[in-house]
Amino acid sequence: MNTINQVAPQSAGALTFSPDGVLFVGDNKLGAVFAFETEGGQAPASLDPFLFESIDARIAAALGVTAKSLVMNGMAVHPVTREPYLSAGVRNGDRVEPAIVSISLAGEVHPFDLSSSKVTVHQLSDVPDEGETFKSRAGSFPYPPAAVFDEKARTPIRSMTIVDLKFHAGEVFVAGVSNQEFSSTLRRIPYPFTGEASETKVEIYHLAHGLYETRAPIRTMQFSTIDGEDTLVAAYACSPLVTIPVSALKHGAKVRGKTIGDMGNGQPISMVAFRDGDEDKLFITNVGRGPMIVPLSGIRSAEGYTPENRPTQGPMLDQSPFMPAGPVGKQVLFVGSSLRADLFSDRFFVSLTRYADTGDLTLETLMVAPLPGRLDKIWVEMDFPGVENPHKRAA
Repeated sequence: MNTINQVAPQSAGALTFSPDGVLFVGDNKLGAVFAFETEGGQAPASLDPFLFESIDARIAAALGVTAKSLVMNGMAVHPVTREPYLSAGVRNGDRVEPAIVSISLAGEVHPFDLSSSKVTVHQLSDVPDEGETFKSRAGSFPYPPAAVFDEKARTPIRSMTIVDLKFHAGEVFVAGVSNQEFSSTLRRIPYPFTGEASETKVEIYHLAHGLYETRAPIRTMQFSTIDGEDTLVAAYACSPLVTIPVSALKHGAKVRGKTIGDMGNGQPISMVAFRDGDEDKLFITNVGRGPMIVPLSGIRSAEGYTPENRPTQGPMLDQSPFMPAGPVGKQVLFVGSSLRADLFSDRFFVSLTRYADTGDLTLETLMVAPLPGRLDKIWVEMDFPGVENPHKRAA
């Protein structure tokens, strides 16, 4: 493990910030984490909500490309300026070029200079080989055609070297995979980069699958104090919710996360910690379902699932009466699909949202409470003339 300099990112994936505004960028092609010093900037006088429609078209115009060439990969909010930063891949023939932009609170798009000299780089060890790909599941399902599964199988496993990044207590935590058979890996890299890092292999019991799993990585994560202990809360695809004491994440260790629940089939993509009144909660978005809001109070009191206390011996797909299982909170009203989310203020999330009625990609702030949904996108009883809003009456 070492640091490298004078090299530009080959891809731009997961993003996270340190409290003082250092931007960390996951580069799966290079198998490295970049740390860019950003301009300090000033905190805005007020954090007013915003709604920027067709944000992909705005980003494409700023980069001089087409919106269809963009693949949106990550988002993080600057801790001082509160401006969202978005990472993307730009398709150019057979190549995909990296790009990062910042969005001002007035909606202006500013390309981020990936050639900046104010950067240090940490090269990961044990990254998957460039030519290693996934296996095809053609024939396992009647649809889609086998060619679709074969195309999926050609995805490089290296593309999951860095799935999520979080900065916590002076370290960059990197969730992803390695080139080992026990490939699910959680890396800890002290910052400033010194060349030192630790790697922990993480095993979980996947409730819906009924298996202990060592390959599929953490998809998204956050940190919380649970029973007085610094704890990693992680969500996996398809979709177990797991806790791991940070003290257990030691170099060379193999740890088994505590599976406290299963949100149902799908793939979590963002996990945002926020406070609702006097209660700490998690807002978890998912590419296969609506967001879940999970109170930490339920996580603190949860028992772990094992094969011995699994609710049923049969499959646990969404149709199972046992799903979702455990203290996984509630699915909440959310019109459209939140592709990425982060906390904007104590009152608002920021979401990169795809809407079903127009297909538009929107960057917007949404209420933390009472619900994060866009009520202008749905029509209900209270929208008709002469009907009094019961929520207003109760207030």
